[in-house]
Amino acid sequence: MKMQQLEYVIAIAHAGSITAAAKNLYQAQPNISIALKELESEIGMQIFWRTPNGMVLTPEGESFLLRAKDTVESMHSLENDYTNRGENGISVRISSVRSAYMSVSLGQWINSISGEEKISLQFIETISSKVIDDVSTGKADIGVFRVPGNQLDVFMEQMESRKMYTRVLAEFSMAPLMSADHPLAKLDDIPLEELKKYPEIVHADDEMSVFDRSYVNPDYENASAPKRIYVYDNGSKMIMLATVKDSYMWSSPGLPMMPVTMPMVSKKCSQATLKTCDIIMCKKSAESNRVIKSCMDFISDFVDGIGGEV
Repeated sequence: MKMQQLEYVIAIAHAGSITAAAKNLYQAQPNISIALKELESEIGMQIFWRTPNGMVLTPEGESFLLRAKDTVESMHSLENDYTNRGENGISVRISSVRSAYMSVSLGQWINSISGEEKISLQFIETISSKVIDDVSTGKADIGVFRVPGNQLDVFMEQMESRKMYTRVLAEFSMAPLMSADHPLAKLDDIPLEELKKYPEIVHADDEMSVFDRSYVNPDYENASAPKRIYVYDNGSKMIMLATVKDSYMWSSPGLPMMPVTMPMVSKKCSQATLKTCDIIMCKKSAESNRVIKSCMDFISDFVDGIGGEV
């Protein structure tokens, strides 16, 4: 039995299919299928039922999944505790939703610890569910995920049940981001109806689709923009925003996005009434780790320093 096989089982259970798990793990589907078959053969037990609607845990599989999660989390926790213990170096892995303030704050944190003999920082931008999984399974030491404000209590309870330490970084309403010479940039408060006239740049793989229009305003229809460009990479998204004439995207307010080829402005839209929350997390067992604590404190202080608006 290998650790990777256990991680595959966890991923399949979460995604509901081998295909989706392979996509989430950036692995080839046949590799996961073979690993699962070998594991089931080795333990003499069927973990999943293969159904037309996907992979469903058997009763024995439910019990196996719980133990697999405990094993993977314990191994990664052990690894994390001893990876970051050295006095002469820093190593930390961070998984986060796409946000300019995370890149800026982490860059400044690195500057603040530049006296360390060795620094290893792994930073991945992904979707909220993947952030939570990354920290839960030990693939990341710190996570920053984004949830609708009206679901904050539910998510906090879930994190508590997973033995996670959490802090709310910021609460905000989404704001349209556009070039400084956009036709709407001169308005102090942009109506949703006006935005419908222009191309919208959207994160293609965000499960809450920031987005999904209901994430901005419950009365904001999905077909709000006549033109919509779906982009998977954050850097490409910014380039698209700078390149596609009169385009815009929904973003967190406060900290300006870094200009790509032209200055960008974040505008007020009072009709964007729904609140969004960014939450920073780590395992409770890692909360006192000097590196993790230093990084989380720095990010929190950075957000506080810009008024809690990111």
